[in-house]
Amino acid sequence: MILFDNSIRHLNDNKNNNFKIPFSITLLLSISFSSLFLFLLLGGFSVTDIWAITTNQKHGRHGKLITTLGIAIKIPKSHHNNPITNAKPNHSNDKSVGVTNSIGNSSKVVILTFGDTEKSQFTTAMPILDQYGIKASFFITCSYVGDQGQTQRLSWSDILALQQDGQDIESKGMTHADLNNLSPNVLDFEIGGSKQCLENHGINSPNIFAVVHGDAWNNPVVIDTISKYYGFADNGFANLMFLRCDGYNSNKQTDCRTYDDNGMLTYANRYSIREESHNSWDQSYLHNDQLIFQKFVEGVNSGIGFNNKKGMADAIPIVAYHIIDNSKDPSSTDENLFAAEMKYLHDNGFKVIPMSDLGYDESTNSMYIKQ
Repeated sequence: MILFDNSIRHLNDNKNNNFKIPFSITLLLSISFSSLFLFLLLGGFSVTDIWAITTNQKHGRHGKLITTLGIAIKIPKSHHNNPITNAKPNHSNDKSVGVTNSIGNSSKVVILTFGDTEKSQFTTAMPILDQYGIKASFFITCSYVGDQGQTQRLSWSDILALQQDGQDIESKGMTHADLNNLSPNVLDFEIGGSKQCLENHGINSPNIFAVVHGDAWNNPVVIDTISKYYGFADNGFANLMFLRCDGYNSNKQTDCRTYDDNGMLTYANRYSIREESHNSWDQSYLHNDQLIFQKFVEGVNSGIGFNNKKGMADAIPIVAYHIIDNSKDPSSTDENLFAAEMKYLHDNGFKVIPMSDLGYDESTNSMYIKQ
């Protein structure tokens, strides 16, 4: 407000200036600016933030506002230890990112997944991931590979190229069937057969199974079949997953045992790793990229406070994608939005790991992030 009033006085006092702003306009503008200043100050913005908004500045390394897709995102104060970085993208194919559960390394860990074997994951998503040095997990449905029906699917050469690029290739069954009401033999075909299918086509040691619809986390028959062939399963939905399975308010657990002492299947374990569906945002917000970007930022930052309080990396958001294009399909995420989200992760110091970087400690019955 003081800067604004001084600017008006400077214009009016300048002898070489033939234009003089009337007092009534000066008073009106001063009152308007004062109201804006008070509104923003009460909303939790600092004086630096307010100056950036009023002058349309984009903060750099030491700023608190990030403007993306034409919107301003306020980063909570607890996140200021990770300023925007201008570091060059890391194009290494090494899948081990050196993250541990120690808070000293990073409290900002994210996992990205892709499902349904969509062609755009290779043609559109992979170049963007490469630009920012990000590795994700791609879950393949064997019968979908090469299918050129209503939606283009990945070919085996695409999938092998993804693997060569350092991306994580895992299984999502043989035929994309709902697993809950299948006979034991058909379950073995869908779950075990898909592992063999991937290995037969050159995929290295798939060890994670993604359950169609994520709806078998409470089905012990399905869980037991998955555990015969895989070490982990992407199965269920939540805002965060917890390496110690101890952060779910409605289901109190202290570890990730698959069955409790009474022989009952637990809510959270290594075969019910829960993710957040990006397509639920795409559909709920009708492909409004600005609103969806805000939800994404909130989502990937949601575990930081929990990790800081606990003193270790335990809470990890997992964001699931399918199609990356501008078709506005219910299963699609807009290309520019996806690029902006990947840039946000890179610029704000997130450790993005593939799901294959998860390990399991039998002695503590907890998951961990491999070295």
